[in-house]
Amino acid sequence: MTQSFFKLSFLSGVSAVALTATAASASTLSLTYHGASSGADAKNVTIQAAPVTYPGSGDWPNTVGAWGFQMQDSTGGLGSFLAWCLDLGSFLSSSAVNAKPYSITSTPFDNSYGLSGAAQDRVQTLFDANFDALDTADGNSAAGFQLALWDAVYDGDGDMTSGAFQATASTAILDLASDYFGAADAYGGTKQYNVSYLQSDDSNGGKYQNLVTVAPVPIPAAGVLMLLALGGLGAASRRAKQG
Repeated sequence: MTQSFFKLSFLSGVSAVALTATAASASTLSLTYHGASSGADAKNVTIQAAPVTYPGSGDWPNTVGAWGFQMQDSTGGLGSFLAWCLDLGSFLSSSAVNAKPYSITSTPFDNSYGLSGAAQDRVQTLFDANFDALDTADGNSAAGFQLALWDAVYDGDGDMTSGAFQATASTAILDLASDYFGAADAYGGTKQYNVSYLQSDDSNGGKYQNLVTVAPVPIPAAGVLMLLALGGLGAASRRAKQG
């Protein structure tokens, strides 16, 4: 299949590391996991091939969970937020009590597989094109988006049946993953989300899954003033009609 190169309206290979000033200034985040975004509807998929080894054994295929992670930062910088897995080479700590140290990084996952500039662009565009309308509580939708993210990192062709990254899942999940890639290919809009990469930094020497999370790009101050002005005009128009 022909390689898929996402259309971008921003500089190639630039990762936006910006959630909040408080979070960005924290040297270490203490993260715990609090369940799947899709709850009881969470889905599993089977990874058939990937350019990283399965933790502990090195062999594929293996069945893994595919959903958004509800995370909590006990340092207070991020609070509760939704993250996604990009790192197939490590397990996520599933403890809701024993926090693991992470840091926000501008060199994503240099402690593991590493992300090329092209891969970062693909991740960015997948979020920009799809995330606003993504139902993360729906198991198929969350799994399809997670598969699309993995393919963006490890392959980039959008085809789960060939290439460096391959996976099997239900037809519904595979179709959604393909739809997300198609939407990213067709996307010609502006940047909608600031993407932040969270890198495991365990002081005890262990490495847990590296993660990615996003925050909407803030509306510029001029845009906020315009929205307020438009709201004021609308209110004035309604009062005039009532009068």
